[in-house]
Amino acid sequence: MKKIDVKPIKISFCLICFQILIYFFTKLIQGSPHIIGSTIDTNFPFINIFIIPYVIWYLMIFLIPYIFYKKDKNTFVKYLLCYLITIIIANIIYVIYPSVVLRPNIDTTIFLNKLVNLIYAVDSPALNCFPSIHCAISMMFILYSFSCKNLNIKSKILVLIISILIMLSTLFIKQHVILDLVSGNIIALIIYFILKNNTKLVNKVKKLLKI
Repeated sequence: MKKIDVKPIKISFCLICFQILIYFFTKLIQGSPHIIGSTIDTNFPFINIFIIPYVIWYLMIFLIPYIFYKKDKNTFVKYLLCYLITIIIANIIYVIYPSVVLRPNIDTTIFLNKLVNLIYAVDSPALNCFPSIHCAISMMFILYSFSCKNLNIKSKILVLIISILIMLSTLFIKQHVILDLVSGNIIALIIYFILKNNTKLVNKVKKLLKI
């Protein structure tokens, strides 16, 4: 049995801790939130089973970078940088344009609804929705999986399918609206292409992290 390499797990944990800290700090300094959404968003039904891919995201933010670390160190570093820059940009937007999504009242006698309600309770009130970090990072899963040299095509397609389901889940459990999804994806794409050929920065970070 292969030994688990704890280094990428520790790095991911530190990154996520930074994300949580900056997120709560943003909530302290932002002004009154704007309600966002459109008629299209109201036409999306609430589908409780989508809580499953939504929650899977919390596993993938550790699993995906671990795979990158084992398969391709350059992809791992680019993913980390993209993640970090996206978090910073998103939280700047949260301060400039705080937003909120209106959530439905759901029947909590159903198990899947209880899970949805738990997510609502943890992330309450539903502030800082635009852009969606959930969707932005899911887009990173796709982009960096397909650019990872030693990852087989079946794994890439699996990541693609799961990531798309995660993005859709944000709409179907009413955590986000289309604008949040699209804006998160655009930010991830822009940063991905900025970092794509930045070998010098990648090498510096690899040296700093000793990988």
